[in-house]
Amino acid sequence: MSPRISMEQKEKNKKQIAEKSLEAFKEYGYHNTSMNIISSYTGISKGGIYAYFNSKEELFVYILEYIINQKNYYLILAKNDRSAFEQILEQWRSIIFSWEELDYVSTKLTFEFWLESSKKQEYRDKLLKNYSVTEQYFSEMIELGKLNGEFHSQIDSKIMAQIFWSYVDGQVQFWSARNYQPTRLELENLFSQLEILIKGMVIDG
Repeated sequence: MSPRISMEQKEKNKKQIAEKSLEAFKEYGYHNTSMNIISSYTGISKGGIYAYFNSKEELFVYILEYIINQKNYYLILAKNDRSAFEQILEQWRSIIFSWEELDYVSTKLTFEFWLESSKKQEYRDKLLKNYSVTEQYFSEMIELGKLNGEFHSQIDSKIMAQIFWSYVDGQVQFWSARNYQPTRLELENLFSQLEILIKGMVIDG
């Protein structure tokens, strides 16, 4: 009888599989990476991999959640001594400049998987979960600004939060399609333009 693996060891093993598998995905792309290739990169049999992940899709979702999307930012709790505008701006600064640590190959993989997973509700829902958390945060911050008389009352907070993400994701996709890693200056320019967009919500801004 094989010894039972602790939850801590199991999670450690999953992360090691994910780290090695990411190398395979980067080399071959999401679509062309088979479980045989993943097995060769990890040094673990396909059966061993299936003991931790039910499919290639599930493995890649794990990679997205625990490796690619591990950006150095956290949603900042509302602070009464700061304006909604300042808090939204600070949060977007953290998000945009966290991409300095994310290479374009990983970004391309993310977009490729978005396209592949669009046919499967289960994986699409998992990917949308990260977006829904940040969308809710920005929506709540905009509503706070409206309540304080800081933002225009006619602003639709949910739509505006989606516009923010569309603006940034569109630019990142533009760079990814060209196999291009943005420089610090380009990220600063991206942020400055987003700042102008956010200022448009401010009354007399």
